Amino acid sequence: MASLRQIRRRMKSVENINEITKAMQMISTFRFKRAESRFSRIRSYLMEMEGILANLLASANDFSHPLFEQRKQKKKALIVMTGDKGLCGSYNANLLKETKYWAARNTGVDLFVIPVGKVGAETLKKRRYKLSLVYPEKAIADSGLSKKITEELKELFLKGIVDSVELLYTSFKVGAAGQNKIQPFLPLNHLVQNKKDGRSAIEYIYEPNFQEVFISLIQKFLEGKIYLSLLESLTSEHSARRMAMKQASENGEEVLDSLKLLKNKTRQAMITRELSEIVGGASVLV
Repeated sequence: MASLRQIRRRMKSVENINEITKAMQMISTFRFKRAESRFSRIRSYLMEMEGILANLLASANDFSHPLFEQRKQKKKALIVMTGDKGLCGSYNANLLKETKYWAARNTGVDLFVIPVGKVGAETLKKRRYKLSLVYPEKAIADSGLSKKITEELKELFLKGIVDSVELLYTSFKVGAAGQNKIQPFLPLNHLVQNKKDGRSAIEYIYEPNFQEVFISLIQKFLEGKIYLSLLESLTSEHSARRMAMKQASENGEEVLDSLKLLKNKTRQAMITRELSEIVGGASVLV
């Protein structure tokens, strides 16, 4: 049986760890609320923009753009949005597992993986995936990062280095665990499919002309989609870390309760043993 000193030391260690997990839970809660607010705002904006683009496509006559070009899928790229840190349960592990499944589904195709986040960048490099681009700091998740990613992905596609680009990130759902989601990014033919959903074409007045307006909207849409994906991924990450730290704190409380019980039992056993020794010594003297 462990001594009282050993039990007290262990209790002190658990208490110290508990303080850290509670502090991390509070920090994650604050960051989660801030990220969720940003995500909600940009989601409404992007949904409206996607609707406008679909209406413009419905009213366009034989309009073509290089970003809508459908090619034979010989080279595919996947953007994997992991976290910059751990301590968020199975959040990162599930994304890396889904990356492995994606690679298994696309055998016979030249695959490129583009990690966004330090965990993904380090792990995928060790697993010898072909990394065409690397973005090791997802936590900043601002318009500057989304613009940089968009421009570099467009360059990969337009130069023919890849034939398609997909996004892999963890979706966010209030009160539930996030699910891995793979969405198309380039080419933009999925927008062409959206215009067939029964929308009635809306008449617009273009200034200066249709082509300039449409190209400008495409750029804003692509940047917005990357930005939305980053924010949703970040919101889901903070939510996962908050839940993980909450569970760790609750587990720490359970361990402390069991250690307190063990400490009381050990102290009681020591007192009983000492009383037995005293009574035994007294009986010898008598």
